[in-house]
Amino acid sequence: MLDGKVAIVTGAGRGIGRAIALALAREGADVVVNDVDSRSAEATANEVRAMGRRALSIVADVSNGEEVIKMVETAIKAFGKIDILVNNAGIFSSIPLEDITEENWDKMMKINLKSVFLCSQAVMKPMKRQRSGKIVNIASMAGKVGGIVAGADYAASKAGVMCLTKSLAKQLAPYGINVNAVAPAWIETDMMKDWPRETKESILKQIPLGRFGKPEEVAEAVVFLVSDGAGFITGATIDINGGILMD
Repeated sequence: MLDGKVAIVTGAGRGIGRAIALALAREGADVVVNDVDSRSAEATANEVRAMGRRALSIVADVSNGEEVIKMVETAIKAFGKIDILVNNAGIFSSIPLEDITEENWDKMMKINLKSVFLCSQAVMKPMKRQRSGKIVNIASMAGKVGGIVAGADYAASKAGVMCLTKSLAKQLAPYGINVNAVAPAWIETDMMKDWPRETKESILKQIPLGRFGKPEEVAEAVVFLVSDGAGFITGATIDINGGILMD
């Protein structure tokens, strides 16, 4: 499905990002694996190579413009092009609203929202030149409903991601570039591992499908959005939440 395509996946050292990188490779894509942790980035890259695909691990802080530009330049030098960008890198917070500091707020916006802007902006020129491309941003149900377990800063950052997705989609559509988002709810990743058992049980009662999602299920939605089958979809956000929000 994705033979000959080149993808960049940010925050791909673990969790949802790793699952996305492996799913894209499984469909034939070569993958640039980005993370701030060199060991986890290279581990994911090695898994991609084991599938017979090319992989390049790049350590970069995607909230830093200079590092983002260098990452994209390195990717193009190595693979010649960029067909797919998945903006997955992010952090989570459940700090009560009254306890969120200005530093907390700025860090959340920098990593969760600014990084999406910087990475998308950096791949726009090469994608425009080839008049094709797919960008998928990882948002969250919290960006639609506000913080429940998540903090207000996290929810606001993800709402920003969804709005930025629409702006990018409108401006890049004339160049044959599709921009979409996925909005997971509760997915079994490291972000959830320290939640109290009572919190998890309370959440499960609210999910019609009666379970938490898996990173691989988010990855499959991303694979669809970057495929030719989603060629007429842009500016959309796909919910992955077990039915807890149906809008």
